[in-house]
Amino acid sequence: MPETRITRTVDLDATLDDVWRALTEPQLLGDWLDSSVELDVRPGGEGLIVEADGAVRRACVDEVDPARRLALRWWPEDGDGPESKVELDLEQTPDGTRVVVTETLIATAPGSATASASASAASGRWATRFLLLGCCLLRVTVACG
Repeated sequence: MPETRITRTVDLDATLDDVWRALTEPQLLGDWLDSSVELDVRPGGEGLIVEADGAVRRACVDEVDPARRLALRWWPEDGDGPESKVELDLEQTPDGTRVVVTETLIATAPGSATASASASAASGRWATRFLLLGCCLLRVTVACG
Protein backbone atom coordinates (compact mmCIF):
# COMPACT_ATOMS: atom_id res chain seq x y z
CA MET A 1 0.00 0.00 0.00
CA PRO A 2 1.31 3.48 -0.75
CA GLU A 3 2.19 5.73 2.16
CA THR A 4 1.99 9.47 2.63
CA ARG A 5 4.37 10.95 5.19
CA ILE A 6 3.95 14.28 6.99
CA THR A 7 6.72 15.69 9.17
CA ARG A 8 6.32 18.73 11.42
CA THR A 9 8.80 20.23 13.89
CA VAL A 10 8.35 22.59 16.81
CA ASP A 11 10.86 24.05 19.27
CA LEU A 12 9.40 24.48 22.74
CA ASP A 13 10.63 26.48 25.71
CA ALA A 14 10.19 23.49 28.03
CA THR A 15 12.31 20.74 29.53
CA LEU A 16 12.52 17.27 28.03
CA ASP A 17 10.80 15.90 31.14
CA ASP A 18 7.86 18.30 30.87
CA VAL A 19 7.41 17.59 27.16
CA TRP A 20 7.64 13.82 27.78
CA ARG A 21 4.93 14.12 30.44
CA ALA A 22 2.73 16.01 27.96
CA LEU A 23 3.20 13.20 25.42
CA THR A 24 2.61 10.30 27.79
CA GLU A 25 0.23 11.29 30.59
CA PRO A 26 -3.29 10.70 29.25
CA GLN A 27 -4.78 13.88 30.78
CA LEU A 28 -2.04 16.13 29.37
CA LEU A 29 -2.02 14.26 26.05
CA GLY A 30 -5.76 14.77 25.82
CA ASP A 31 -5.35 18.49 26.53
CA TRP A 32 -3.19 19.14 23.49
CA LEU A 33 -4.87 16.59 21.22
CA ASP A 34 -8.18 18.27 22.18
CA SER A 35 -9.50 14.79 22.98
CA SER A 36 -10.32 12.42 25.77
CA VAL A 37 -7.43 9.94 25.93
CA GLU A 38 -6.94 6.54 27.52
CA LEU A 39 -3.49 5.20 26.59
CA ASP A 40 -1.27 2.52 28.08
CA VAL A 41 2.13 4.01 27.21
CA ARG A 42 4.26 0.90 26.92
CA PRO A 43 5.13 -1.25 23.89
CA GLY A 44 2.00 -3.18 22.95
CA GLY A 45 -0.17 -0.88 25.08
CA GLU A 46 -3.53 0.06 23.65
CA GLY A 47 -5.63 3.16 23.81
CA LEU A 48 -8.75 5.02 22.86
CA ILE A 49 -8.87 8.63 21.70
CA VAL A 50 -12.23 10.38 21.53
CA GLU A 51 -11.87 13.63 19.62
CA ALA A 52 -13.83 16.80 20.40
CA ASP A 53 -16.16 16.13 17.44
CA GLY A 54 -16.96 12.64 18.78
CA ALA A 55 -14.75 10.74 16.32
CA VAL A 56 -13.12 7.72 17.96
CA ARG A 57 -9.62 6.43 17.23
CA ARG A 58 -8.05 3.23 18.45
CA ALA A 59 -4.32 3.26 19.20
CA CYS A 60 -1.52 0.76 19.77
CA VAL A 61 1.89 1.80 21.15
CA ASP A 62 4.80 0.40 19.14
CA GLU A 63 7.85 1.96 20.78
CA VAL A 64 8.72 3.88 23.96
CA ASP A 65 12.15 5.37 24.67
CA PRO A 66 11.56 7.66 27.68
CA ALA A 67 12.19 11.36 27.02
CA ARG A 68 13.34 10.50 23.47
CA ARG A 69 10.70 8.72 21.37
CA LEU A 70 7.10 7.57 21.33
CA ALA A 71 5.77 5.67 18.32
CA LEU A 72 2.23 4.43 17.94
CA ARG A 73 -0.36 3.55 15.36
CA TRP A 74 -3.89 4.93 15.36
CA TRP A 75 -6.92 4.45 13.17
CA PRO A 76 -10.58 5.51 13.08
CA GLU A 77 -12.75 3.03 14.93
CA ASP A 78 -15.41 3.25 12.21
CA GLY A 79 -12.86 2.49 9.46
CA ASP A 80 -13.58 5.84 7.76
CA GLY A 81 -10.04 7.00 7.05
CA PRO A 82 -6.51 5.68 6.93
CA GLU A 83 -4.47 4.07 9.65
CA SER A 84 -1.47 6.18 10.64
CA LYS A 85 1.86 5.54 12.26
CA VAL A 86 2.77 8.48 14.48
CA GLU A 87 6.38 8.95 15.60
CA LEU A 88 7.19 11.65 18.15
CA ASP A 89 10.92 12.29 18.58
CA LEU A 90 12.32 14.62 21.24
CA GLU A 91 15.68 16.35 21.30
CA GLN A 92 17.08 18.71 23.90
CA THR A 93 18.07 22.10 22.49
CA PRO A 94 19.91 25.02 24.13
CA ASP A 95 16.54 26.74 24.69
CA GLY A 96 14.33 23.75 25.52
CA THR A 97 13.05 20.80 23.53
CA ARG A 98 12.52 20.10 19.84
CA VAL A 99 9.63 17.81 18.94
CA VAL A 100 9.55 16.20 15.52
CA VAL A 101 6.36 14.38 14.61
CA THR A 102 6.18 12.15 11.58
CA GLU A 103 2.76 10.80 10.69
CA THR A 104 2.70 8.16 7.99
CA LEU A 105 -0.74 7.66 6.47
CA ILE A 106 -1.52 4.35 4.83
CA ALA A 107 -3.53 5.19 1.69
CA THR A 108 -5.79 2.85 -0.26
CA ALA A 109 -4.72 3.87 -3.76
CA PRO A 110 -1.72 5.70 -5.23
CA GLY A 111 -2.38 9.42 -5.67
CA SER A 112 -6.00 9.11 -4.62
CA ALA A 113 -7.84 12.28 -3.74
CA THR A 114 -8.63 10.70 -0.38
CA ALA A 115 -4.92 10.24 0.39
CA SER A 116 -4.14 13.84 -0.61
CA ALA A 117 -7.04 15.22 1.40
CA SER A 118 -6.09 13.06 4.41
CA ALA A 119 -2.47 14.27 4.25
CA SER A 120 -3.49 17.91 4.01
CA ALA A 121 -5.92 17.57 6.91
CA ALA A 122 -3.34 15.72 9.04
CA SER A 123 -0.72 18.40 8.41
CA GLY A 124 -3.15 21.13 9.47
CA ARG A 125 -4.15 19.19 12.59
CA TRP A 126 -0.49 18.93 13.68
CA ALA A 127 -0.07 22.71 13.40
CA THR A 128 -3.06 23.16 15.73
CA ARG A 129 -1.90 20.39 18.06
CA PHE A 130 1.53 22.00 18.43
CA LEU A 131 -0.11 25.30 19.42
CA LEU A 132 -2.17 23.43 22.02
CA LEU A 133 0.95 21.55 23.20
CA GLY A 134 2.69 24.89 23.84
CA CYS A 135 -0.31 26.07 25.88
CA CYS A 136 -0.43 22.79 27.79
CA LEU A 137 3.27 23.10 28.64
CA LEU A 138 2.76 26.65 29.89
CA ARG A 139 0.14 25.32 32.31
CA VAL A 140 2.43 22.46 33.39
CA THR A 141 5.34 24.83 33.99
CA VAL A 142 3.21 27.28 35.98
CA ALA A 143 1.57 24.51 38.02
CA CYS A 144 4.88 22.78 38.76
CA GLY A 145 7.15 25.83 38.92
